[in-house]
Amino acid sequence: MGSGTLLCCKFAGIANRMEHCGPSKAHEVLYDFIRTGQREQEAKEALTRFEGLYAYLKLIADRHGLDPFDHDVVEAYWIGNGLLDGFTSWDFRTFLPALGKRGLPMSIVRRLQEMVPEGALPHHAFDTLFVGVGQLTGKVEMTLDNMRNCLVSWGRVDMVIGNKIRVTGPMLGRFAGRYIMTFDAPRHISRPSGLRPDIGDMVAVHWGECVHILDEKQRENLETYTRRVIDSVNPWPSNP
Repeated sequence: MGSGTLLCCKFAGIANRMEHCGPSKAHEVLYDFIRTGQREQEAKEALTRFEGLYAYLKLIADRHGLDPFDHDVVEAYWIGNGLLDGFTSWDFRTFLPALGKRGLPMSIVRRLQEMVPEGALPHHAFDTLFVGVGQLTGKVEMTLDNMRNCLVSWGRVDMVIGNKIRVTGPMLGRFAGRYIMTFDAPRHISRPSGLRPDIGDMVAVHWGECVHILDEKQRENLETYTRRVIDSVNPWPSNP
């Protein structure tokens, strides 16, 4: 199954390196743990100081009597799995003040509490699209491009050239005021030096970087829960 701390470092490291979230230069210890397997406790400590991340992990963990860095808990937040299935919109509405304690302005907390849709989940995609990329930290403008980059997407590797790879898969888009996942299209992204995907592998993409090689169940879950989130946050079509 692997280490939940390791999996969390893979997804969180790139956002911190780009100075979008988390404590300054936390990525140094996160990437060191990825490379060496050492300094895990330091990595955990750094991850607890990310503005929203730890609050979500603790919410999922407390529901199931698990540690916040249990592999299944981390996977549920970043990728998606069955640990998310029991959550309701009421759960998310009562959870929002916890984000307020970690930096989300209370005016936004109150506004979002009135808007929580059915299907709300403590999943990274829901935080990106509903709470809004950059709303906790104020470091990222809430634009479609930033939402697209922040949302964890998936793609199949079809070319590897040095530290660059080409993947083919869908990306977040908007059409007629609604979020969609686009048709599969190729794009070039970077990969960390320690991650070596082969042609044909399915990978997770976060902020333009290949962060994790997905097994088939993870790929299915990432797509399933991302699409569930998109369905939940999209407005109902208006009647003609």
